[in-house]
Amino acid sequence: MGEDRVLPSLSKSTDEYMAAIELSEDGYVEEAEKHARKSIEIKKNIEAIILLIDLLEKQGKDSTQYQKMLLEEYPTNPDTYRRLFMSSYNTDKEQALSYINKAINLMKKGIYYFDKSKLLYSMERYVEALASIDIAIKMENRNPAYWNQRAEILLKLQRINDAKESCEVSLKIDQRDRNALVLLAKIYLNSSEKEKAKELLMRIEE
Repeated sequence: MGEDRVLPSLSKSTDEYMAAIELSEDGYVEEAEKHARKSIEIKKNIEAIILLIDLLEKQGKDSTQYQKMLLEEYPTNPDTYRRLFMSSYNTDKEQALSYINKAINLMKKGIYYFDKSKLLYSMERYVEALASIDIAIKMENRNPAYWNQRAEILLKLQRINDAKESCEVSLKIDQRDRNALVLLAKIYLNSSEKEKAKELLMRIEE
């Protein structure tokens, strides 16, 4: 009988969470927030808590209560620390760095190293940012976003040819990747190769 009572609750929580996801994707953020809250009232599942934090922050609302809940309920889940990293990214970069390092300590994933690289880049710690994105690429070398990030860092380090090569790798993975096309066009413009830059920019319009 106990299980019979639990299962419908779990199902209801999932239904509310899925409704929140759909509403959020359709741009109905306030309605999505209501369903995410209902999901959490039934069961404090990590996906719903993270979604609610996302929704609150999109609206400029305080998410502190749910950040604490996330940490209390899921202290050993790396996604807890990735979400906290995202919440503190623009307000406290050192704290954000601490959170993403905690996520990496719990589970080494390419996306975490990518996040860390972006943060270090924003802190103008380019050599460390490069080391982090190189680890991400070793783990997932078919992600064009990683190669684009690498190219951005290499440009800051004045390694122009290496940056160009990273863009070219990105375009081999996805020949229509907008960020790679724009970045490579910028490199060609800076080296006065205007025709090559123009060709790349025209590919964006195709």
